[in-house]
Amino acid sequence: MNKILNERIKIIDNLINTIEEDYQDLQKIDFIDFSNKNHKRLINSFLYTYTKLQDNIGAKLFKEVLYELKEIENKHLPMIDILHKLEQLNILYDIQNWDILREIRNELTHEYKLNNQNRLENIKKAIWGYKELKKIYNNIKIYLKNKNLIENMR
Repeated sequence: MNKILNERIKIIDNLINTIEEDYQDLQKIDFIDFSNKNHKRLINSFLYTYTKLQDNIGAKLFKEVLYELKEIENKHLPMIDILHKLEQLNILYDIQNWDILREIRNELTHEYKLNNQNRLENIKKAIWGYKELKKIYNNIKIYLKNKNLIENMR
């Protein structure tokens, strides 16, 4: 079993645990008050973890999986080639969905002091994106487990 791949899985599992707690806490809020310190911290934590999760899955895990499967010789392929290979292996089902997830991440990364309505829209997009990332990640873990490439599933 690949040590680097298993370490990446552990890192992403930790990110999933963190963002899941934030997600559950966000679900308990009826109205987000941007002047409320606790709401701001929760939102910032959720959005920050979302970007880290998307980066770790897209920029790191995807390449590591393909490298371990010997589908690529090095990890310096363009993202579009990586996405196509993942789709061919039925690990990723919708490349366009991944593009949307990447756009959400980019919007969050470049978010400046927007009005509250724009901020709420970004939070909604990130919540949708988190659910999609979780599906993709779970699918990858099942695939890797079936190939005996990872130690165990959480």
